[in-house]
Amino acid sequence: MEVLSRVLSKDSGGGGPLAGFLRARREQVRPEQHRLAPGARRHVPGLRRDEVALLAGISTDYYVRLEQGRERRPSRAVMDGLSEALLLDAAAARHLRVLATGEAVANPSTAGMNRTRWADVRQLLDSMAVPALLMNRWLDIVGSNAAGALLHEGLEPRDNYARMVFLAPQAPSFFVDWPELAHCMAATLRAQAGYEPGASRLTELVDELAAHSSEFTASWHEHHVYEKAMERKLLRHPRVGPLTLNHHVLELPGSEGHSIWAYRPADAVTSNALLRLDLPAPSSDRPSPGPEGLTP
Repeated sequence: MEVLSRVLSKDSGGGGPLAGFLRARREQVRPEQHRLAPGARRHVPGLRRDEVALLAGISTDYYVRLEQGRERRPSRAVMDGLSEALLLDAAAARHLRVLATGEAVANPSTAGMNRTRWADVRQLLDSMAVPALLMNRWLDIVGSNAAGALLHEGLEPRDNYARMVFLAPQAPSFFVDWPELAHCMAATLRAQAGYEPGASRLTELVDELAAHSSEFTASWHEHHVYEKAMERKLLRHPRVGPLTLNHHVLELPGSEGHSIWAYRPADAVTSNALLRLDLPAPSSDRPSPGPEGLTP
């Protein structure tokens, strides 16, 4: 397998990830958003390069070098100016800094999920009274409690959340806000690409999703990034009907990007519906497989 996937290489358009990100985001900003006259003879869908340079307080020549990949290490002041010019939110601005500095790649977490910690996290999952999943940075579902497994029953594949959203035939009817969720899934993976752009798991996953989902490909090339924290989820469960859940993401520091996704019922109807899933009682000593290469 190549170090970078075909899609990861193609979407940068040459010049590297930073250049591709700048080009994609520039095309999404309209002149009127900065109170610039759109002009009758404009040939680009978004801002022109000279307009971005003006708004960021840098020379046009320097900005052109950034977009062509001939300059890859802008200063913090330049990054701040570009964030304002391209109307980046906090997550996208952090992504820009990762692409420009490589700090997150140079200083990755190496503690990982050792045998003892994996067993503790498994017990924590099983003790939770709400559906919960254990995720890695590539959205692989590496563990769940009984409620988490039953929450997504009927959806296949179910080993990776992005694969489930884009490739499961039932996903568009199961997830009420499927178009928005699909966009967020692609943006979540895009954020991780800045931390470890050459990872073989990312290469494999992006290639597969791009080969089978035009929706993924379209969202991926927009270069949007998304960092999950808390959001409302609306589901249509095949057995118990509509569910309204508050989705919380609990990061596990020092775990190489693992997190717990917990789904708390947002209303009494959802609480009663989850009870109808007929969940078994939590058990902290129930055997379960660990993540790749790890057995508790």
